Amino acid sequence: MKNYSAGLFKSDLFGGLSVAALSIPIGVAYAAIAGLPPESGVYTAVLALVAYFLLGSSSQVIIGTDFATVTLFAATVVAALGNEHGSAPQFMMLVTVITGILMFVAGLLKLGFIANLLSKPILLGYLNGVSIMLIDSQLESLTGLHMEQTRLLPRVYELFENAGLLHWPTVLLGIVSILFLVLFKRISVRVPAPLVLLTVTVIAAKVFSFGSFGVAFMPEIQNLYPNFMVPDLNLLIRHFPDIVFASAAVTFVAYSSEIPVVHAFSKERKGFDPNKEFFALGLAHVMIGFFGGYPVSGDDSRTAVNVAVGGKTKVVNIIAAVSILLVVFLVPGILTALPLVTIAAIIASAGIMMFERGAGLRLFRTDKNEFLVFAVCVVGVLTLGVYQGILFAIILAVVQLIKRTSKPHELEMVYDEETRSAIPVDAHSGPPDQQVLIYSFRSALLFYNADYFVERISVLCETKKHLRLVVIDAAPINMIDLTALHILRDLVKRLNDDGVTVAFVGANATFKSAVVAEFDGENLKSDIFYPSMHSVFTSS
Repeated sequence: MKNYSAGLFKSDLFGGLSVAALSIPIGVAYAAIAGLPPESGVYTAVLALVAYFLLGSSSQVIIGTDFATVTLFAATVVAALGNEHGSAPQFMMLVTVITGILMFVAGLLKLGFIANLLSKPILLGYLNGVSIMLIDSQLESLTGLHMEQTRLLPRVYELFENAGLLHWPTVLLGIVSILFLVLFKRISVRVPAPLVLLTVTVIAAKVFSFGSFGVAFMPEIQNLYPNFMVPDLNLLIRHFPDIVFASAAVTFVAYSSEIPVVHAFSKERKGFDPNKEFFALGLAHVMIGFFGGYPVSGDDSRTAVNVAVGGKTKVVNIIAAVSILLVVFLVPGILTALPLVTIAAIIASAGIMMFERGAGLRLFRTDKNEFLVFAVCVVGVLTLGVYQGILFAIILAVVQLIKRTSKPHELEMVYDEETRSAIPVDAHSGPPDQQVLIYSFRSALLFYNADYFVERISVLCETKKHLRLVVIDAAPINMIDLTALHILRDLVKRLNDDGVTVAFVGANATFKSAVVAEFDGENLKSDIFYPSMHSVFTSS
């Protein structure tokens, strides 16, 4: 706050008001999914914003109600409680609070490295998948239809099948709202289009009596004040395994849903720390849980709107939280004047604008393996869910990485007297020495590629008629694990038994200490490390 200026406040004010305008109706709608009263959604949004202002590390990300997290949360509660419906509020509170505690533990253990698994193709796949999901999630509100299907393609089919039942006043209002948002953004990027649309729509709804045309409106908040909840320890003991399991699942989903939001939408990532995000989410869940709310995560729609409007700092969170409270206490009936389709149009337009057109084609032209990861992420997000899609894409990316590094680039080299270094064997280097093998393995030496390492050296050794020395360029080998160490030891022992000396050049301290410890334990010669190729051939 030391360098905070009036210019930043102006940008943050627009961002905060836009976030607040979306947070109230979205919070109320998601509270219904969780089986909670409307005020739970309002205070969930407020407390999440305050917690992120205090501990969040991104200047533009907004945390709040998230469809994937809330859906998992609601499904877990129903499955765990069975017929104990009366215990649901307490169960939800315990799951939410313990989720917060697990978040703090994850932060202390510095598990934020999970964020490094999200490569560019995964983020692009997430972005495009969520864009389509955002639009799909608003089909009911945009068309006035009650839809039975929950998956994308069945929902689209159901939409066309029931085209004759569309509520045309709702459809027209939705189309006009989306066009307004798209065109207004081209006219002015400084004025928050969603806020202008909400204001104009509320006035128009009153003047033209939208209700008389059958347009649906937001429900009224009955209870303006949050209720502090005291944990039921008997319920905790009785359902302890269910509560811990549900909390662990929500922790994973909430975090894995938030990090892509940071990478995909936030333009300014200075100071962002994945480990600190655990603490922000942890504080949010503990606060929210005691006041009868439900789990939160990074919110793509509100973050997208905040970035589009121009919110610059975390002050957006406080402005949004204060604005929500002012609306709830001063004009509690304002929701009843707000058409559902207007909120749906704002969310759908955010999805349209954040869709990365041409991303798949660019990846396909550049690297088909990367395109496959992108495609799996998009299809997974759309068919299985956000975190499942991301998880499958991560697994595929890791498999591809292992496949590539299991047979990394490797080559035979020869010693060049003129440069006093080793150069690759080619037409200009001359024939390789039949007494010396210089081998370079351009990768870490690990359990899944160590056999390939031994296989290639063995093949090259067989091509030498009078082999007496094997020189391994260890500079690219930045890591070695226990399995590879044992395989390397056996290789050196076998070569020594055949009268061949082995030398390592350019090894780092970690590699050298591991090999020395292993070789000394097996009574193998360990003074075989040299700083350069020249030093090897000078000593020999």
